[in-house]
Amino acid sequence: MISLIYGPKGSGKTKEIISGANSELEVCKGNIVYITDTAEYSRSVKTAIRYVNVSEYLPENGKISEESLLGFIKGVIASNSDVKKIYIDGLVRTLGVPADDLEDFFTRLDNLSENSGADFCISLTCDKLPKYLKKYV
Repeated sequence: MISLIYGPKGSGKTKEIISGANSELEVCKGNIVYITDTAEYSRSVKTAIRYVNVSEYLPENGKISEESLLGFIKGVIASNSDVKKIYIDGLVRTLGVPADDLEDFFTRLDNLSENSGADFCISLTCDKLPKYLKKYV
């Protein structure tokens, strides 16, 4: 399952996703991972949640592709079968791709969720939600 937190830049998405991740600790029957592209929020996420700053794993050109992010997420799940919830903060910023162009990424992530049993909560910046994403709201 995928759920979305979306809105324009500065609308409080990161605060909301951090709050959701921290609250999830009380009910989650497995491990939680929080993925973002900055160390800025590492102290806001409770220490029982695995905080991953993907910018530490970026290639030399400083860009991460959809394919490499999906591979990274698959590696996180493969290394720990108890991962039940993955939060991805700032997906549009991390990939450098507008939400309108991420349909294939979401289709593949949805399949990964179904096959692995891990649920995803994703924050993304967009003024208007693309039609293909409405099923995740």
